[in-house]
Amino acid sequence: MGAMMAATEKIDWSECALVEVVTGKVSGVPLLRNTRLPVEAITGNYDAFLDDGLSPHLAVAETLECYPQAGMNAILEILRYRETHHLQAQH
Repeated sequence: MGAMMAATEKIDWSECALVEVVTGKVSGVPLLRNTRLPVEAITGNYDAFLDDGLSPHLAVAETLECYPQAGMNAILEILRYRETHHLQAQH
């Protein structure tokens, strides 16, 4: 598992316009808005590809291949949001 995966659980996704939490929908986990795709699936796959030695660019491409319905822009925005909010949580 990637080092970032544990940090993902501590991120407040409520300010990310691409993410929603709906009680009763996929157990109330943060989801890509208007889908049933957990944000953790996107970030977890990206982290796993990095752990496998892929570059960040290739890890994004592979994540997109796993979840084409998410779209490149949404994947990149979710990863940027996680990174900025992870850094804020450390301070």
